[in-house]
Amino acid sequence: MSARLRGLLAVLLLCLPGLAAAAAPAATVILLTGRGTATATDGSIRALAKGDAVYSGEVIASGASSYLDLKFSDGAFFLLRPNSRFEISGYLDNTGGAPAAPPAPPVSAAAQNPPPLTPAPAATSSGSHAFFRLLKGGFRTISGLIGKINHEEYQVATPVATIGIRGTDYLAVICDESCATDPVLAEVLPPGVSALGGLVTTVYAHSIVVNTPKGSFVLEVGQYLLTLPDGTSLLLPQEPHFLHVDPIPNPANCAA
Repeated sequence: MSARLRGLLAVLLLCLPGLAAAAAPAATVILLTGRGTATATDGSIRALAKGDAVYSGEVIASGASSYLDLKFSDGAFFLLRPNSRFEISGYLDNTGGAPAAPPAPPVSAAAQNPPPLTPAPAATSSGSHAFFRLLKGGFRTISGLIGKINHEEYQVATPVATIGIRGTDYLAVICDESCATDPVLAEVLPPGVSALGGLVTTVYAHSIVVNTPKGSFVLEVGQYLLTLPDGTSLLLPQEPHFLHVDPIPNPANCAA
């Protein structure tokens, strides 16, 4: 065996443990009432249980009548309401929490053409970023260290808008049938326009920025915003009825 070949084999043997090592988890399931699944980047689907890890690139789904609460390594929480699909598009945590791993590529089959995510800056204070996509349903979230260190490193994309934060606790729901027929939404809708497929957002602490092709809207605590599928943003006069009767609790209080 030549010296060159022996050197190549030595390099491969040194690299194999690193290649075989599993990526660091992005988050842990801390509450699951009912059924939840994770779809990996290779298309495989596994059932979730409390205590399971989920990873960058995976699509997390909650079943009917099922709430699923995720705690991320930077301290963020995402509580998915029933019948939701949520993609961890790109997550890298160098804030001092769990060991970081490069984000896996998103699951392209689940993209459903949401607005493109803004890429992470080439150089940041931590190198961390947290990019997500809400594909269906809704969530309430409390941001962690990544969103607090640099707001540009955090973003949630939806089919109609992208959401940026300023260190916050907020809610986002894609309108289904019960939302689309809500009487509070009906008060602001133009004649003949449906809210189905739109986005309802509200803020419990600090503020968020809702960005659409038609402009940006800064939403403050206690405000409710409806963003229509065409990007039009309409401020609601009060809390929608569907959220009043079926609220999403504070995810930091759900680690039962």
